[in-house]
Amino acid sequence: MLVAIRNGEIIAAYEKLHLYDAFAMQESQRVNPGHVIPPLIEVAGMKVGLMTCYDVRFPELARRLVLDGAEVLVLPAAWVKGPLKEMHWELLTRARALENTCYMVAVGECGPRNIGNSLVVDPLGVAVANAAESPALLFADLDPERVAYARQVLPVLENRRFARPELN
Repeated sequence: MLVAIRNGEIIAAYEKLHLYDAFAMQESQRVNPGHVIPPLIEVAGMKVGLMTCYDVRFPELARRLVLDGAEVLVLPAAWVKGPLKEMHWELLTRARALENTCYMVAVGECGPRNIGNSLVVDPLGVAVANAAESPALLFADLDPERVAYARQVLPVLENRRFARPELN
């Protein structure tokens, strides 16, 4: 479960929708999936959507959160090391930011088992801050004007022809 707390109170909770049953792992053997699209929270005047880990491989959740009003997607993850996994992490986080013209704040857990590699990607797919495999403190300015600009020059949200994704 991902929990957002402000002033000591829980303002949002998210139970992971997509369980990591891939690359010889079976998360579903010990975790039950959530059944609710996470609510947006407001941080410093921007609307933030919550995702976690394996969710980044499912573009429908990111799109739904953005259609609900998210300008920023936050993605904490324990991304397990493995062949090409660092490339998957960067490619997927950049893709979710670019295809939704929003910021992606992807926080990767470090350690002997996980890749780390936290990064912040802007609405046009540019990594504006990134870390390596060791613990680091990242700072990035998230500018709502950059979101507005990206959505003006790349109006994918307006041009899309598919319905809003719904959870089964």
